[in-house]
Amino acid sequence: MSLMKSMVADDWQKYIPGLLLCVFFAFVVMNIHHVLAKYHKANEASLAIPRLEKKLSELEAGGASAADIKKIQKKLAKHRKALAKVGGKPGDSWKWATLLYQDLQFKYVAMLLIGGIIIRNTIGVAKIFLPGIGIARPLIKPGIIILGVHYVWSDVAKVGGAGLILTAVFIFGTALAVMYLCKKFGVSDGLGGIMGAGTGVCGVSAIIATSPVVKAKPRDMAYAIGTILLFGTLMLFVMPYLGQALDVSQSQFGAWAALAILNTAQLIAAAEWYGEDARNTAVLINAARIMLIPFIVMYTVWFYDLKENVSADQRGLWNTIKGKFPIFILGFFILVLLNSLHMPFLGGPKVAHTPFWAMNAVYKWFFALGFAGIGLSISIDDMKKAGGVAFLVGSGAATAKMILGLVAVLLIGSELLQVTGGH
Repeated sequence: MSLMKSMVADDWQKYIPGLLLCVFFAFVVMNIHHVLAKYHKANEASLAIPRLEKKLSELEAGGASAADIKKIQKKLAKHRKALAKVGGKPGDSWKWATLLYQDLQFKYVAMLLIGGIIIRNTIGVAKIFLPGIGIARPLIKPGIIILGVHYVWSDVAKVGGAGLILTAVFIFGTALAVMYLCKKFGVSDGLGGIMGAGTGVCGVSAIIATSPVVKAKPRDMAYAIGTILLFGTLMLFVMPYLGQALDVSQSQFGAWAALAILNTAQLIAAAEWYGEDARNTAVLINAARIMLIPFIVMYTVWFYDLKENVSADQRGLWNTIKGKFPIFILGFFILVLLNSLHMPFLGGPKVAHTPFWAMNAVYKWFFALGFAGIGLSISIDDMKKAGGVAFLVGSGAATAKMILGLVAVLLIGSELLQVTGGH
């Protein structure tokens, strides 16, 4: 009993109002998303059914193979089912749903983020809700763990291998450039070090892991985190539309987002917004870059020539790295391993009524709660805390990484970055 009590914060009650607010917000938005998706599919079905019926008649009249006829019949059945869900018939139109859902990408990610930002910066959020909103954001991590059921080790070897090479080049290249420029422009080692680590690896986690090594001040951390979150927020809303305008494939976008967006929650939001395949690639490459956090800490030690200071406390350095390493990523890889073993009793994300199918059914709710927390926590006033030379250097380097990352993934192509999930 005492063990269970030790695992619960003494002031846990303060988190309840904010969590309930996020649950309510996510529930409303997920239902709106479901309605838009349903009417968008019905609109597509309404247009497709007459065309498919005509094609089916032509195939039957022309003596086509049974396999070709069955393929068209299967598509027709799917479209008729989508149309029946809204009580429609061929020829009915729901263009408004297609405009919102497909053309403007007004899906649950966008609604939660944009809606949350509008609420936070117009009517405001009462202080009683802030603690719960704060702990809603990390709920994205259990969602990432569950996504392990979508992967097998061949994906890790192919996409993760390519991602590891990409992230290593971009991480250490960006970190070196930022640290060098910060030194040149007189930025303190504390701020320059955490800014380099943050823009190089994965934002806030790298900043926290590196800050004790370079003895960064609290104000330095506020500037660095503010820069990372401000840049990530901008890219979160810009990159999906830019990717569509440039006709970037989903797998390429996922890799691009994993390179360019510095905060894990924001990168998952952007990739999920773009599509399922984009999210699958982004999660795997993000796992690769998270694995490099200990190396970026040691890289910082080397760059700032802190060997003498660190050697006196090697145990402290190791504890810092170990304590700040995102353990959730290990859970993700455990599920990848289990999925790779193809155990019948575990099933798969598309095998109905199996454990992995049930897990896959709930991951979006973890994401929805996390995105609700992100949207409701983005304060424009807080973003203004990012400033000075370090902000210009960090955001400039991050922008350069975004542009070069796009060039890299376009050159690599879609096939190497495509997650198969074992199928």
